[in-house]
Amino acid sequence: MSLARPTRARPVYRLRPGAATDYDGDPVESWAEPVRERLRGAVVQDVTSTEKDGVVTRLARAERRLLVPGLPGLTLDDRVEIAGETWRVDGDPVVRRSESMGTFTSAQLVRFTA
Repeated sequence: MSLARPTRARPVYRLRPGAATDYDGDPVESWAEPVRERLRGAVVQDVTSTEKDGVVTRLARAERRLLVPGLPGLTLDDRVEIAGETWRVDGDPVVRRSESMGTFTSAQLVRFTA
């Protein structure tokens, strides 16, 4: 799948904690109602690494790679929603610059479990 010509895919959203108040009335961050921002042009790729258990080879499907054109401001603390599933950014996102593809941001994602 090319980042330059993404296919029509499911929408991808960056999630950040919303604002709430604690028991004392002080403002705090809360994931109860996260702030959603659509990542236009985002491409999600399954990670196809294999693990060998003796002779058996299986695919690890709990990871994905996210590619977003430009500088969407992804951080290590963000979560990403893909087709209703929540994923966590795993490690610092990387900004890459290429003459053929322009600037894009890539991030590793792992399935979020509460």
